[in-house]
Amino acid sequence: MRNLPRGRYARARINFVHDVAAPRLGRPRGARSNLTRERIVLAASGIFGELGYHAATFQAVAARAHLTRPAINHYFANKRLLYQAVLNRNESILDDAVERARSEKGLIARLSSVIYAFAQLGEEDRTAAAFAVTAVLDAQRDPELRLLVGDLQGPTRRFLTESLAEAVDRGELVTAATVADLTETLLAVLWGIGFYVAALGDRDESAAVIASVRAMLANQLWQLQRPVSPPPAESTE
Repeated sequence: MRNLPRGRYARARINFVHDVAAPRLGRPRGARSNLTRERIVLAASGIFGELGYHAATFQAVAARAHLTRPAINHYFANKRLLYQAVLNRNESILDDAVERARSEKGLIARLSSVIYAFAQLGEEDRTAAAFAVTAVLDAQRDPELRLLVGDLQGPTRRFLTESLAEAVDRGELVTAATVADLTETLLAVLWGIGFYVAALGDRDESAAVIASVRAMLANQLWQLQRPVSPPPAESTE
């Protein structure tokens, strides 16, 4: 470098700085491989969640991940394999939320824990919450995709069934409804909360919704009373 003419030295130095500072599109090498794969899966989770399986493209995933399409193909040969990787990631997130809730004592504590976990999932990782909802809907429309998705709601459904049945056995919960009906009702509430937080609500609104649902489960949200009949109208005769 010292013997280069000033103009050539300056250009060489600029090129060196650019190579070090500017990230390049393309296929990464070495130790960054696992991080790049995770980056692709996270980007794909967002794309699948927003567009659904059939409308999502490798080009859209590449743009979201700031990579080239060949880089995506280097890690995932086809869309089905990429979708499976996103499914595995989201199943792990949902399973962790259920396991944390299972460690709580009492029905309300368990339900509150899993509600908070689903809401927190929507706040911290909106791609996972949106993907979970979209995957279930896509699976209902497409028989082939149904085989790939499987029972994404299964772990949550089993957790709710176990928690409700144990609460009934302990005498903590008295209800005329069946455990199966209550399970599906609470499952709908959980999935609705996840969708709301991920797609519609901001942090303050979401916190208010979660607090209201927890209070409703604990029978502390409202009190229903028989409405007071209005006084009879006075006769004008």
